[in-house]
Amino acid sequence: MKLEDYRRDLLQEIRATAMAEGISERAAFVSEVASILEDAEELSDFREAYFEMIGPKGKKIQIDGYSYNELDECLTIVSCDFQGNDELETITETDYKKFFSRAENFITESFSGYIRKNGAESSLGYSISMDVADLYANVAKYRFMIFSDRQMSKKIKDIKASEINGKASEYSIWDIGRLYALKLSAFDKEDIVIDLKEFSKSGIPCLQASKTSDYTAYLCNIPGKILGDLYNRFGSRLLEGNVRSFLSTKGKVNKGIRWTILNAPEMFFAYNNGIAATASGIKIEKVDNVPFISEITGLQIVNGGQTTASLASALFNDRDKANDLANIFVPMKLSIVSEEKSQELIPNISRYANTQNKVSDADFFSNHPFHVRMEDFSRRVLAPTVGGNQYATKWYYERAKGQYKQETFKKSQAEAKKFQLECPKSQMFTKIDFAKYINLCRMMPDVASKGSQKNFLEFAKWIDSEWEKSDTQFNENFFKQAVACAILFKSTDRIVKNLKICETGYKANVIYYSIAKMFHMIEEQGNDHKFNFKAVWQKQAISKATENQLVDIIYKVYGILTDESRGIQNVTEWAKRSACWEQVQKYYIEISDEFLGELVDPYTVENETKAAKREQKSINKLQAPIEVANYGQSAWNELLQWGKENRLVTPLEEDFLHVAANMNKKFPSDKQCVKILEIREKLRMEGDAK
Repeated sequence: MKLEDYRRDLLQEIRATAMAEGISERAAFVSEVASILEDAEELSDFREAYFEMIGPKGKKIQIDGYSYNELDECLTIVSCDFQGNDELETITETDYKKFFSRAENFITESFSGYIRKNGAESSLGYSISMDVADLYANVAKYRFMIFSDRQMSKKIKDIKASEINGKASEYSIWDIGRLYALKLSAFDKEDIVIDLKEFSKSGIPCLQASKTSDYTAYLCNIPGKILGDLYNRFGSRLLEGNVRSFLSTKGKVNKGIRWTILNAPEMFFAYNNGIAATASGIKIEKVDNVPFISEITGLQIVNGGQTTASLASALFNDRDKANDLANIFVPMKLSIVSEEKSQELIPNISRYANTQNKVSDADFFSNHPFHVRMEDFSRRVLAPTVGGNQYATKWYYERAKGQYKQETFKKSQAEAKKFQLECPKSQMFTKIDFAKYINLCRMMPDVASKGSQKNFLEFAKWIDSEWEKSDTQFNENFFKQAVACAILFKSTDRIVKNLKICETGYKANVIYYSIAKMFHMIEEQGNDHKFNFKAVWQKQAISKATENQLVDIIYKVYGILTDESRGIQNVTEWAKRSACWEQVQKYYIEISDEFLGELVDPYTVENETKAAKREQKSINKLQAPIEVANYGQSAWNELLQWGKENRLVTPLEEDFLHVAANMNKKFPSDKQCVKILEIREKLRMEGDAK
């Protein structure tokens, strides 16, 4: 695919979205690019927020959205340059300076009070301006982004960082060429290329420790200042793959690390476990016959995120006391992983690097068997045909990031088109989406409002706990209910857009609370009846009665969330509090007779649930012998020896594995196969088992 083809397809998609959702092409473009960059981990929890006004002395103020990264303490302001023309145009230095200037003016005039003084209280700009001056007043840095459907001029080489309002500011342009390059990348992600000579004269000294066809390992001794500077420059993008990167850096472990930094820096190397990291490539140069890493591509810190963040924090907040981290050195184990093996090895390196710490399986949820089972359902369960369609479609669950794209990447044009007809992009959902849909139907809008990562971790913990109780509850029926939740969410989103009551940037919160409130009303007024997920699945749409009920709920929820007596002035912050959800629950909204009549009696639900569990139990038994056989006799023997050597198996478990390791003499029974697979899963959780 050429750049021009990519742009043409993107514009067609933008126009179709704009027409279907009744929004401007500009808004559709902002939404699509933000979604792409969220997948690439360049943005987190982006909020669309178009606003423009004339400032003092005729200065133009304009933004299209914003994002706040709590971990990096970074506020990102987005501006959109959307032309929508068929011909590919160029964005020049004059153009981008104009957009960045308008966004900077928004920050400046938020602090000056101009927007608050001259903007209408009901306007979007007024609300966000208050947040900038109050809620986000102490950010570490600002980041300004331009989304453009034009191509950046080749004369633009680099946009220098500067300061605004006394804080560091960075600038980046996501033009159509950069978006195209991102699409062509192996993992839907832009690699960070770090020139270590910018941070140290020679780079980082290293020693090769191991080399195989899949990866090469190095041991390094990295100065604390370099590690802190790297984090302050690149932020949490360096911590992808380490789930603890989303946790606060003010916990118990960090206090201990900070104490060592300030009081015993010379002992840091001895006291600290160091960091484990992966990369896709490095450059090594020799200085006085000593190898130094001078450049590193695709760095990911998979263990030691707290150490890294604490060093960065000390540089930022305790620079004088910390003596610029002059005497601190950190041991680093660096694995250079081949592109072909990266999706398999990097999660495992992260997982096993963290087994020494108290990190739950929920933190590594992408490897959980729940995940694999849902993926399997999504590849084989056909949705009912509706609307005169002559072919059945599937709801595609993306278990690993970039799977959907990879399905079409190496196919012919005809094969790719066939796949997209069978699995439309509108029916693709990610782990983050899955968590959001389910948690809202579980009545957790306050958790969902805290952001995608925190919501996902709560969901993962719940799945992990419930799976331990009974994995059979996560069956085909559960998958269909999850799809029904997705349809409900998308329908509510459409209704809120059509009502046009959320032009103040609270659309997501209104959607979350409206869905949760509907399920709370069913719980309170439904006489033990349940929402009819089955009907939504069969029709691939919500009923008119459900839609009418949601309209009533949406208006009232919006009123509650924006009521002047709310606990916190900022609506988005208020929506994160359990007190907000408690207030919404207390507000009585009557269920309509039409909606009540569509609810399902508890006996029907119970019988269907039991039947689905029985079916899943049978499937588990049928699949177990096949999986045991496919694993192979020699592999079972290796696993048995590994378990014995590491004292991870009981005598009874040894017996089961011995049966599998001698399957050529007598194949294990169905029950034995189930138990054998359970033992294998246990060993995988314990450590680096095959």
